[in-house]
Amino acid sequence: MNIIKISSFLELIEIVATKNCCGHHVYRGVSDSINHKLIPSIGRANGYLLPDEGEILDSFKKRTYNSLQKHPNSDWEWLALAQHHGLPTRLLDWTSSPLIAAYFATKPEIDEQTGKVNQCCKNGSAIYCLHFCNYLDTETIANPFQIIQPGIFYPPHITERISGQAGLFSIQPDPSVEYRPTYDGDLTKYEFDSNIASEIQSGLFFLGIREDSIFPDLDGFTRGIRTKHAIAECHYKQC
Repeated sequence: MNIIKISSFLELIEIVATKNCCGHHVYRGVSDSINHKLIPSIGRANGYLLPDEGEILDSFKKRTYNSLQKHPNSDWEWLALAQHHGLPTRLLDWTSSPLIAAYFATKPEIDEQTGKVNQCCKNGSAIYCLHFCNYLDTETIANPFQIIQPGIFYPPHITERISGQAGLFSIQPDPSVEYRPTYDGDLTKYEFDSNIASEIQSGLFFLGIREDSIFPDLDGFTRGIRTKHAIAECHYKQC
C-alpha cells in the first residue's frame, strides 16, 4: 500500500482530479488515520469469536421484512441494506466520489453543550483510494459468504442513502483481516493531520458536500441544519 501525506485541501483536489481519472477508482474516508483499519465491522472482534454472520443476517431479514416497501432479491442485496443501517457485516463501504470520502474522513461532530463543531480528527484522517478493473459478478456467485477472493461489487440502489453516497462495497473471504486487493488492484492511503482535516471539513461544507445531501432523509436534513449553524457565520437582521 502506498502512503501519501496531504498538506492542503487543494492538494487533495489536484490529486484526485489529475491522477485518479481513469474511472476505476473508489474511495473510503476514515476519521482516525491510526486506528481505523480496512477491517469490516463483523471482523472487529478484538480477540473474541466472530459472530455468526448468517444468523445475524437472518434475524435482520425477519425483523425488517414487514417494514420494507421493496424487498431485496438476494443475500448480496440484504447485506448491502443491513450494512447501511448499521448491522455488522463483512462489507466495507466505499464511494466513487472522493469528496464524499473526504466528508466521512472529516465528518463534523457537534458539541451538545456549545453547539459548535468539535476539534476534528485528533489522530488525523485518511482517504483510501483503490484502483481496480473488475467487479464481482453477483449474478453468478449466489452466496456472499463463500467467496474465495476479495472484490468490489455495486449494489442496486435500494435505499436513498446508497444513492446519496454513490456507494459500493468491498467484500473478502476473511473479514477479520485488513482488506487487500487482488493482483489487479492498487491501494493508496492519503493521510492528513487534524489541521488539514479541519480545512477540508470547512471547504467541503461550502462546496455543498453536506450531511443533508449525503443522507437525504429527515435525520440527515436535521443534522445538516445543525452543522450549518455550527460552521457558517450566519447573519441575522437586527430589529
